[in-house]
Amino acid sequence: MSNTQYPDNTVLSSDALSIAGIGGVLQPLTLGMLGQQQSSTSNLVRLGWPSEGAPFQQRTEDVCYLLCTEFDADDYDQIRDRVMVPTPGDTEGLTVTEQDAYTRVWRIHWIFYGPNSWDNARMLRSSLYQDYFCQQLAGKGLFPVSAYPRPVRVPENRNGQWIERVDFECQMYEFVQESIAVQTVESVEVVGNIPTGQVFDTTVEGG
Repeated sequence: MSNTQYPDNTVLSSDALSIAGIGGVLQPLTLGMLGQQQSSTSNLVRLGWPSEGAPFQQRTEDVCYLLCTEFDADDYDQIRDRVMVPTPGDTEGLTVTEQDAYTRVWRIHWIFYGPNSWDNARMLRSSLYQDYFCQQLAGKGLFPVSAYPRPVRVPENRNGQWIERVDFECQMYEFVQESIAVQTVESVEVVGNIPTGQVFDTTVEGG
């Protein structure tokens, strides 16, 4: 949960995942999908590219690079469900809490290198159909779109040698909830008029 304070001192709370946050969720899960212990210190699954360039591992080394990017071409990302609820602990009714719920769309890329890259991509794709991993993702507000395309084999030529590479990607929906406490109306002046003159002028206090 992140909090952002605005100039008017209101605070927006959001459970939206950051790039590092979604990577922290998917990295251990990917290890599990490849048959590794999820608490393993294995370098098999790495977040992003190394600063030295891509790839830097040995030709015979199995490595998976995990890249997560937000995807903007989906209608679900344009819809927000907004409700107003009483602010917890505000017994005087000076504020109400504005709650938003919406869906973000992520495009998740797994780039496999090494002699077992094809089998590793196949295992990962199959694992995304398993209830265990889907439940783990749902616990973090992530829901994969199950129309998974097949892995694509794209060997790379580096320094005169062919390096085995296989790419796999899928989309995931992230359910996001945000809230912000906003002030209620302190008072409203109500004036009634008819053609012959004013009928009443009263102030309704809020709270």
